Amino acid sequence: AGVLELVQKLGCLPLSIEQAAAFAKQYRIKSPALYLAEQAKVYSTFRKKWEDRRLVAGEYPFSFAEVISLTFAKLSLETDDDDKSVGAIELLRKMAFFHTDGIPADLFKVEEWVHVSTLARHSLVLDIGAGGLSMHAMTQEVVRDLLMGGSKATVLGEVLAAFHVKMAKFDVDLPGTYDVGRVYAPHVKAAVRHIKQGETQLSAEDDLLLANVCKTTGVFLGRVACSFREALELHMQSRDIRVKVLGEDHTFVATAYHHMAIVCCSQGKHDEALEHFLKSFAINIKVLGPHHEDVAASYNNLANVYESLGKYDEGLKFFEKGLDLNIKVHGPDHPHVAASYDGTAEVYSKQGKYEDALKLRQMSLAINVKVHGPEHPSMSCSYDGMAVVYRKQGKFHEALELYQKCLDIDIKAMGKDHPYVADSYDGMAEVYEALGKLEEAREMQQKSAAIRSA
Repeated sequence: AGVLELVQKLGCLPLSIEQAAAFAKQYRIKSPALYLAEQAKVYSTFRKKWEDRRLVAGEYPFSFAEVISLTFAKLSLETDDDDKSVGAIELLRKMAFFHTDGIPADLFKVEEWVHVSTLARHSLVLDIGAGGLSMHAMTQEVVRDLLMGGSKATVLGEVLAAFHVKMAKFDVDLPGTYDVGRVYAPHVKAAVRHIKQGETQLSAEDDLLLANVCKTTGVFLGRVACSFREALELHMQSRDIRVKVLGEDHTFVATAYHHMAIVCCSQGKHDEALEHFLKSFAINIKVLGPHHEDVAASYNNLANVYESLGKYDEGLKFFEKGLDLNIKVHGPDHPHVAASYDGTAEVYSKQGKYEDALKLRQMSLAINVKVHGPEHPSMSCSYDGMAVVYRKQGKFHEALELYQKCLDIDIKAMGKDHPYVADSYDGMAEVYEALGKLEEAREMQQKSAAIRSA
């Protein structure tokens, strides 16, 4: 009868029963009646918090909150005699803001990680070895909601500092760092979501940390993972924070607009991209003056958008300004100079000036090979640009050779299921179709479609 009463008290929820069993084992509770007596003590402590709340769809049942709170309270009572309990509580509070699965050990200090075994014994977390830690979403919600003890802002500041250190190792130009984003981006997204939902007030310093983490993670999501909606949301949050803390006329705000525009370009929303690039350009001109390298980059960005909008004269005008300033700032053999050549070549190609376009593509390629080497991920764009020109000129074999180089580079850098790989298959399909090799063209189209539908 005592077991049935306990199970009913726990709402027949398997997770609550598992948690109660771990508690009973850890503290040698010998009967259901003794467990319920322990729980009654905690209920009197937390009753006011629970009664002030209203249960909504998707939240945890109060019976589960009782079970978690009992374990938490027991750990808290031990803190006078056992430093492990203090550390375990602090670690539990941090983990409540991460993604539920794959929480990596290196997000925590060595002295924090030793408390994992304490939390695992209490069935609050699951240690899955090389796969990191796992913490149930309902356990996380109870901890965030009821058991932060007024320390939420402090805990979040420490979490953001850890993310900042890890995500700083990601570089969009270095494929070897892409796993940084793959490992930590899910946890950044979870923490950002919890911060927004909880309306937590951070210090100005932690706000700027949050903005920077949002920016870096947004770059990974937009440029590598192609998760454009999530990337744009993070860049917008970064902008809003920087405006609030630093004011509108700050280069960090200009950077946020720049990244927002890049995502909009990737989505084909060129009018929105133009609006964001213009705001970034206006800030840079005002703060940095007309001869700064960031202003040169702004010229190129604006030119690219005008070209995408079919405003070729405007595009050529800004590409020319960007080229002149980039050569003045960086010298003739710099990737930004190559970008100006590529942009101008794209306009010429659309105007049917293929020889002029090819000449500029070759100049750009020479710079990028000199700077990066022939197999760097950025070379894929150079090869693709030349392949397009060759295809339009009817030089199909030359185009096919360059598309194959794009494909090899993108698979090595991004993996075989990345949209960039699908783009290469699409280009090869067009060439095969022009050559009358319809079976090969169909094979390339199927490979592209499989990637895009995944």
